[in-house]
Amino acid sequence: MTLATEIGLVKTEIASSLAASLYTAKDLVYVAKAIEALANAETTTGSFQTINVSSILYVGPAAQTFQTAAALTNPVIVAQTSANDYAQIAFKNTSSNSNASTDFIAYSNNGTDSDGYIDMGITSSSFSDPDFTITGPGDGYIFMVGAAGGSDKGNLVLATSDSGSQNKIIFAAGGLASDDSQMVITPNQNVHIEIPTASTSPTTGALTIVGGVGIAGDINIAGNVTFGGTGTTLETSTLAVSDPLIFVGNDNITDAVDLGLIAEYATTVSTITKAVSNKALTSNVATLTTSTTHGFAVNDIVVVSTIDATFNGTYVIASVPTTTTFTYSKVATNVASTAIAGATGSAVVSIKRKYAGAVRDASDGVFKVFKDATTKPSGTVNFSESGLAFADMRMAGLTASSAAIGSVTNTEIGYLSGVTSSIQTQISTKAALAGPTFTGTVVLPATTSIGDVDGTELGYVNGVSSNIQTQLDAKLASATASTTYAALSGASFTGAVQLEEVAEKVVDITLATNVGTLDWTAGNIFYIASAPTGAMTFNVTNVPTTVSKIMTINVFVTQGSTGYIPSTFQIGGVGQTIRWPSGSAPTPTSSVGKIDIFSFTMQRTSGGAWLVYGASSLNF
Repeated sequence: MTLATEIGLVKTEIASSLAASLYTAKDLVYVAKAIEALANAETTTGSFQTINVSSILYVGPAAQTFQTAAALTNPVIVAQTSANDYAQIAFKNTSSNSNASTDFIAYSNNGTDSDGYIDMGITSSSFSDPDFTITGPGDGYIFMVGAAGGSDKGNLVLATSDSGSQNKIIFAAGGLASDDSQMVITPNQNVHIEIPTASTSPTTGALTIVGGVGIAGDINIAGNVTFGGTGTTLETSTLAVSDPLIFVGNDNITDAVDLGLIAEYATTVSTITKAVSNKALTSNVATLTTSTTHGFAVNDIVVVSTIDATFNGTYVIASVPTTTTFTYSKVATNVASTAIAGATGSAVVSIKRKYAGAVRDASDGVFKVFKDATTKPSGTVNFSESGLAFADMRMAGLTASSAAIGSVTNTEIGYLSGVTSSIQTQISTKAALAGPTFTGTVVLPATTSIGDVDGTELGYVNGVSSNIQTQLDAKLASATASTTYAALSGASFTGAVQLEEVAEKVVDITLATNVGTLDWTAGNIFYIASAPTGAMTFNVTNVPTTVSKIMTINVFVTQGSTGYIPSTFQIGGVGQTIRWPSGSAPTPTSSVGKIDIFSFTMQRTSGGAWLVYGASSLNF
């Protein structure tokens, strides 16, 4: 019933009472004042210090009609208006002090001013309340504070029903236009975030997360995936890669890390069972103490039992601080160091975690396949680690430009080239090198050697018709021959010597930067077929240094369009003075193909000095 209706009923009652003379004039004055106050309360404007409404407060025209038509459940305040603009329930806190804010607060049945409420509000322009540092000046907010005691869930639920045509939850920032939406939750479809911010690091992009991310379903990524930081690990039960190549070592410009594939596996070790006498857990690291020396090692897989639900389970030993303590990772609430009565806890190790892999060793550039590493590689593999070994490989075929198998070198493997059948079978059909026995006729190759006698020397036996020693004994003794006959090489003659049909050797010489090397032991007549391009240097080598001797060489030089003479003469690389006739060097022939002959007589004096006499015959 509206206030106007109630006032009308009061007026009717007064009228009937006056007719029955039930009220005095003084009563009527009081009633008139009350009616005036009630009338003012029903007007659209007015100021009130305090209003107590025991039922429903209706605000605006036909508010009660709205309440009835909408069948509102237990309303306290019902407001209604009609305006071609936004309608509002306006509330403003005019204070700009540091603790000031304007709040709409709803309380639970057990709520108080400190808890059990939900608060929507806005802070003042100078807000800096130390109890609400999550908000700053001019921030809007929604706070949900569960009631004290821990029985309330205290959740803040933001939801839409299924009665609308879309029922989305839309988040926007930086504007109120339709294109300012940045995250949209579509029921039973997706949570869509669309912000055109590229990701170039773990702290950039449309969505950045500090902490872990758990995803139970599939992930489809259109762009690149970059893992940064140290110790980055990608773990998956199944990995399928559609690209034909898996690329590792991106930007490895210093060649400082090993590249390849690492696998983790477990191997069986002798079972070790130890009683556990103490337990502790700090910062998600469990530490157990055994009653005796345990003998455990890092990466051993330990089965812990009969302690409690927090510590029991199967774990990988992370560290061994002492001979009676070991640690493993355990995410749980801290547990103070506590003795286990009777040391009834148990720790059993029967398997050990190890690592194998195929990597390129950055230290030498060699690809290596290894096994039994106990330390998980990170960046490089410690190939000198105790226990690490190179693993076996099996394949259908192997083509390599170089290989070594055990102590068999690549050169020795190369000796297999051309082998057409079993080597051992072929060896077994051959005679032994030491003490072989032959039957029948044995034909030896021409290169056969016996002891120090080579194949050539054995060939001299061919044609011998009788005992060689007998024939030698019948010849002139060597002692007599040395005084009777001249030596075949380096002979010295005295008296008259008669030679017939003598042919002298001509040695071809090629100039190197107009320098000719003339080896005395090769001959003493030399021929230069290519024309010099400048003054020549002749260096005579291996000349005997016997004193009081004279030796002569002749050099035939083919000249070009410009002729040149040997202006420098050396013996064993030491320059000598050329004594030309009359002290004048000859003029060479400047004509292509002409031959100039230069003769040099080298005199070794009794004092061990050299005198060189030059002569020429030109224009042949």
